Amino acid sequence: MTSFPLSPAQRAVRVLHDADPTRSRHSTRRIFEVRGPLDVSAFRLALEALVRRHEPLRTIYLSGDRQVVRAEAPQALHLVSRRPPRMPFDLARGPLLSVSVQPLGPDHHEIVLDMHLLAADGWSMQVLLDDLSKLYRAALLGVPASLPELTVQYVDWAAWHATRVTSERRAELVRWWRGALAEYPRHCAGGSLAASGAGRRRAVTLDPGVVSAIHALANSSGHTAFTLLAAACAVALTHRNQQDHLLLGLAVANRDHSAVEQLLGFFVTMTLLPVNLSGDPPFTMLMRRVAEATAAAYAHREVPLSDMTLSEEARAGARCEPLVRVNFAHHPSGSLGTLGLERCEIVEVPVFDTAKFALTIRAEEKADGSCDIWAEYDTSLHGDLEIDALLDSYKAILALVVDCGDSTVSALWARA
Repeated sequence: MTSFPLSPAQRAVRVLHDADPTRSRHSTRRIFEVRGPLDVSAFRLALEALVRRHEPLRTIYLSGDRQVVRAEAPQALHLVSRRPPRMPFDLARGPLLSVSVQPLGPDHHEIVLDMHLLAADGWSMQVLLDDLSKLYRAALLGVPASLPELTVQYVDWAAWHATRVTSERRAELVRWWRGALAEYPRHCAGGSLAASGAGRRRAVTLDPGVVSAIHALANSSGHTAFTLLAAACAVALTHRNQQDHLLLGLAVANRDHSAVEQLLGFFVTMTLLPVNLSGDPPFTMLMRRVAEATAAAYAHREVPLSDMTLSEEARAGARCEPLVRVNFAHHPSGSLGTLGLERCEIVEVPVFDTAKFALTIRAEEKADGSCDIWAEYDTSLHGDLEIDALLDSYKAILALVVDCGDSTVSALWARA
């Protein structure tokens, strides 16, 4: 068998997986309720075609720093009589994709899709669901699917990416980050604090009017909705202690080339978003700072978080806090993908996707124009009342911002 080295992004996930006693925390579960004449045989054929198309669905991960792409993979589809519990993933045996179909009644089914992050990141889920929908339609009609040929696969990208970051470039990046983060708290261990206890999720919802106002303010200020939402999140996170420097964890898609836009795999790298709230700036100025910091972070994203040590204690191996305690993410409407099966009506069932980090704040825009603000958190580190207060503060700050974008940070703290 031919083996390939792991990408830095895969190595980071492998470390987290190996440290997780459940072996399931670093995976994604999507559940769909299907009403209509679901053809299970055609659905099976579509899944088999999907596995043939995308190598990460046929990949296993051996001990050490190697991955093997198999010619075939175990059957991914299972017919079940009840919803299956989350099961641990065996990286050395596979598969990293499991799909179950449960009949609920005449022309009524539930589809449960479990996928390990090593096979598919957030962007990949949109690709997977779109491909699966087209392959199902083709299987029903008995014709080839109209999918573009994949000229490269994930291991090709991983090999190319490895050539980009030389030892000299890595040293340059580490120097840049240490300089950029000199004013921030002197944490010395890289990375995000992984969840170790029970996970929980809570949310608040922004109505379509507020979401529309958020986009309008961002556009009129020359920024993106992400910039506004991240800036407001920083204000909410510093509401209680009123600190003036904050580090957010930020996932970067790394899909800069069109050849990899339609691939499955874990391309994401985690980087830092330094937010400087010093000097009590108006919110419009804070957005500008966040936009500039985001651009700089993207330009220097190749260095792993584990290399971003900020003190001599770190290099001496001292034990201290991780750089990032909170990760932030923004998902525009439709970016998480939707499943479409011919002649069927499908509704996605909300499901708690286990907390992968100590705390993640996600702004997820919906098709109806609303936006859910999720907090996914480790209950051994955060309490329900604390999270509820944080979400209420975030929602209040967003309402204040769209009402008056020139409010200073201190004014937002006082009124939230």
